[in-house]
Amino acid sequence: MKNNGKIINKLFRNSVISIILAAIATMIGIVIDGIIIGRFLGEDSMAAYGLVTPIINLSTAFSGILATGAQIICAQHLGAGDKKSARRAFSMCMIITVIVSAVMMAGVLIFRNDISVLLGAHGKSAHLLQPTADYLLGIVFSFPCVLFLFEFNSLMRLDGDANRVIVAVVVMTLLDIAGDLVNVLIVHGGMLGMGLTTSISYFAALVIMLLHFTKKDIIFRFSFKGLRMKDLGEIIATGSSSAVGSASSMLRNAALNQIMVASVLSSTAVAALGVVNTVFNFTSSTMLGVAMTTAMIAGMILGEQDRVAAESLVKVTVKVTLIVGGALTAILLIFADPIAGAFGGGDGAQMVSLATKGLRIYAASILFYGLNVAFINYTQGMRRMVISDLFCFLVNFPFIVLPALALFGLLDADAVWWSFLIGETLNLICIIVFAAVKKRGFPFRAKDYLFLKDDFGVSDDNLLDFSVTEQEQVIPASQAVEAFCKEKGATEKETMMLSLFVEELSKNIIQYGFTDKRSHSIDIRLIQLDNGWLLRMRDNCKKFDPTEWIKLHEDSDPTKNLGIRMVCGMAKDVKYLSTLELNCLSITI
Repeated sequence: MKNNGKIINKLFRNSVISIILAAIATMIGIVIDGIIIGRFLGEDSMAAYGLVTPIINLSTAFSGILATGAQIICAQHLGAGDKKSARRAFSMCMIITVIVSAVMMAGVLIFRNDISVLLGAHGKSAHLLQPTADYLLGIVFSFPCVLFLFEFNSLMRLDGDANRVIVAVVVMTLLDIAGDLVNVLIVHGGMLGMGLTTSISYFAALVIMLLHFTKKDIIFRFSFKGLRMKDLGEIIATGSSSAVGSASSMLRNAALNQIMVASVLSSTAVAALGVVNTVFNFTSSTMLGVAMTTAMIAGMILGEQDRVAAESLVKVTVKVTLIVGGALTAILLIFADPIAGAFGGGDGAQMVSLATKGLRIYAASILFYGLNVAFINYTQGMRRMVISDLFCFLVNFPFIVLPALALFGLLDADAVWWSFLIGETLNLICIIVFAAVKKRGFPFRAKDYLFLKDDFGVSDDNLLDFSVTEQEQVIPASQAVEAFCKEKGATEKETMMLSLFVEELSKNIIQYGFTDKRSHSIDIRLIQLDNGWLLRMRDNCKKFDPTEWIKLHEDSDPTKNLGIRMVCGMAKDVKYLSTLELNCLSITI
């Protein structure tokens, strides 16, 4: 009997849609702004919008540190069955988010004119100073919301409330579209109004998400009790790749803006880059949603120390990345003209033409980008931070900026478009070479890209790992546990208890959890410890806590649910946790 990987595959597929939507949510307001600015406010306003992109990247840099770090640390604690530590890390993340967002807002509010000059609103582009500063003033109020939205994205999935994210996205999108149209058609609030409507829509989405914390049966509750600076250090260290990525993206976009300012078309080229960056923000958010799903599940697997699940995760990540990335590539290649045209027309025809060319060249890099960001998030989730940080920096700055500078004299503004494809290709080649060096051969299997530490998990000699999907497999599963225990020198009592636990619990799960005609599976993991045995059972059925059931039915008929009563009565320790819509039961004897 072996692990079929079905739970990890189904968990990934169920999680990825809502996480993609949540990732897009943090950028969709900016995308909507770009389209309406280009259509109604003209080329200069679009150029100013493009200049603000590095500041948006900066806000996501901070949110990336906290959101990804908290997500992975919390998932790791939950994977190890430690709900208390997960709550403590969550509380620390909330406090730091408030402080960071307040500092960011104050900085932009006070120095927005100076920031606009640094972003490129000087020299030939000095006329862009006012619209750039105005847009900064309006959008700065969205920064706290962006930080919290990033964090609640995966934390709500861990807490079993993914549908709330989808509702928040829909409300935010409708409010932003309506607000932007009112601004340009009725209020005539210019770039300041565009930024303010985005901030208002983000705030509405945040309020919807905050309602999650009014529920009773949730994992994450804020508390000042037991806070430790060590938790903050772990969050920052684990989220460093997101920070490196966003910060280097900010530097990259600032450098590319300067290249565009120096081009023959100047403001037109900057505006065209703003269009490409806007589309890039949307497509990258989609691919980042896939990668964030990988990071979240990797954190859980890290807590469980499950090598088999890690291999299943890599396989499903690559598969979904290729499907989603391939679809985005095809859409962008086919519809580059109307997509670019949505940002302008008439006097902006030259900008649209330049942006269309840029979009088609950029489309060729989407698949490579998806694989790169998935690898970076996977290694980040497994807390292989040196590997994650290195490749994140390379692909976000030198691998793109250096080719753009080298080709600028030959291709002018087109050098920027080609640099995206060159950079993503170089990074993917480096990952393959790195895996080949580690393996000492060509890495063509998923297990060649796990990059786990040598002491990760339990040795195969001390581990039995398999799946049960139907009633007919229960007795063979119990017999497999019995044979493994005997082989490893377990006592007769230990052998009897473990084989009986697997039989009784598997029967109960199938009888009561497999009744909704959906695809279900039970992962059974038996580990020989130095001083005993650990049995871990995980299923994707409806939520059921046997430890809570025992407390509620202590005085009821003792002849009912004998299996649950026997396990809780005979085992040394029984822990239950519901996370990512999975039932996770850990039994120690």
